[in-house]
Amino acid sequence: MAPDTPTTDRVEPGSAGSWARRRRRLERTVEPLVDCSLEWVLALPFVPIAFTAFVMTAGITANQGADPGWPQWALIVPLGVAYAAIVYWLYREWDRATWRAAVVVRKPSTDEIGAALLATLVGIAIVVVGNNAAETVGLAPHDRGLVTSGAGIAALVFGTVVVAPIAEEILFRGLVLGHLVARGYGIVAASILSVLLFALVHVFMAGVVSIVVTGLLGALLTVLRLWYDNLVGAWLMHLSINVWGLLVTVGVVPVLW
Repeated sequence: MAPDTPTTDRVEPGSAGSWARRRRRLERTVEPLVDCSLEWVLALPFVPIAFTAFVMTAGITANQGADPGWPQWALIVPLGVAYAAIVYWLYREWDRATWRAAVVVRKPSTDEIGAALLATLVGIAIVVVGNNAAETVGLAPHDRGLVTSGAGIAALVFGTVVVAPIAEEILFRGLVLGHLVARGYGIVAASILSVLLFALVHVFMAGVVSIVVTGLLGALLTVLRLWYDNLVGAWLMHLSINVWGLLVTVGVVPVLW
């Protein structure tokens, strides 16, 4: 857990110049990330997608060019494994200062927890409205369909609940956003680029609908990360949204689209 910032650096919501102080604090937090390669930072989040595509290609090749017939949830396993492997590799390779600059974990304030829970409700509304709009115009919704098998549920828990909220927050709101800010990108430009990358890695789920929905969710996650200079609130929102999505997928919670 990152050490607490000195009292003189703490930010009280609503105080004069609070955003300027928040920005200065953020810039100090991410400063160790400036030495990373920009190309490497932007490419790293796509490695799990590439690995999953490799696994799918291997399956098709082994099946003599035919679709191996894997259920959609099956590819969550290699995706989750790749994400977990990248986070572990970063932990082993980075010095502690660089690790803490990307993995910003502080004790959350009551305000941050409340904001994360409110953002979760807004995020669920975004998914519901987005999926209803998609079905209205004949597009596939941003969901995984119904999964009832034990193996499928286990894969979803591993990939979407255990791994994704941690790994994606570290990579997108930690590394990508932090590195761009450390390099001198404006907050808005850095946020937009990190949100776009986050949306693009979800394109394989439901195409343009997934890009729009996850882009809006990514914007909420980014606001939490920036406002509190912490990944905990963003992680809490991400986890809560994914748990809700899991409950919908396994039929515990009704589908609202």
